[in-house]
Amino acid sequence: MAPEPQSLTWTSDRAVLLVHGIGNAQPGDYKELKAGVEAALGPGAADTAIYQLFYDQVNDWFAAKSQLGTLLTQAISALSGKIADPDVGDSIADTIGDVLWPVLVADARAAVREAYLAQLKQVVADGNAAGIRTRDQKLTIICHSLGCFHTYEVLHHAAVTASHRLRPASEGVRFANVVFMASPVQLIRTVAEAMGSLVPNRRWLYAVQGDTLSIPGETTVSGRRVSSVDRWVSITGKLDPVGGWFFRNKAEWASMNIEGQETFIDEQNAFNVTTRKEWAAALKPVISGGKPKITPTNPHSWEVYVANHATQLNEWVLT
Repeated sequence: MAPEPQSLTWTSDRAVLLVHGIGNAQPGDYKELKAGVEAALGPGAADTAIYQLFYDQVNDWFAAKSQLGTLLTQAISALSGKIADPDVGDSIADTIGDVLWPVLVADARAAVREAYLAQLKQVVADGNAAGIRTRDQKLTIICHSLGCFHTYEVLHHAAVTASHRLRPASEGVRFANVVFMASPVQLIRTVAEAMGSLVPNRRWLYAVQGDTLSIPGETTVSGRRVSSVDRWVSITGKLDPVGGWFFRNKAEWASMNIEGQETFIDEQNAFNVTTRKEWAAALKPVISGGKPKITPTNPHSWEVYVANHATQLNEWVLT
């Protein structure tokens, strides 16, 4: 059974959609994150419809990981060869495999996309029900980790698919802000390109289409290009390999850098991690959605990214 989209009553012209990363999350699991977003918005939170996308029913395909066999091994091998550090290359590649492997399950990608599209349609419909025309709605998406990949794929698909009625020019569905926190989209593109035809349903994987990553949009019959997003933001940290940083060293092949993007790189310090090997060993449970062994600051923490950029989020969402 498909997940039921969340429906909220709007009291202004703006809404925020929060999209989590890996893990079998269910309503209530991200209450701290939502509280952090509300704190960032301050009094403006009361007049902002804050949605949370939960795809726990379709996340039951996590069991499929054990069935990927050599395909996942090849993905991790392709990644390992890109990490020019013999001390941590294999370890980090295996860890980031928990972000990569869902891309190798075509049915999973499609299921999440349909759940995501259904939620976007509900957000727009709720705004319409409150008397806010689609073109006047101020929409923000804040996504984290694997949720960034789903967001990239869905926005590109929505922008060019007439049947969903979510296109920026034809239907006027445009996003004031899309904020990616620890985005693995470029990393996924690099590994998928290395694997070539081994990636199932590759032609429906927007992250590998074109010469480079791009901000989604619609080209009208007159040839005018209308972007789906006004502000495209990428935030990551210098200890977060999912966002393309390997122990304070930037990996260009893994860092999302799109023309028109605003980029923020957080200085990070995990006090009990002083070597690359300690950092690599501590990241496995963090990226897999478990409890971090890195204290006091988890470099992949969604809540910490939100807190670090509370001032910007307040400005972007409310103005």
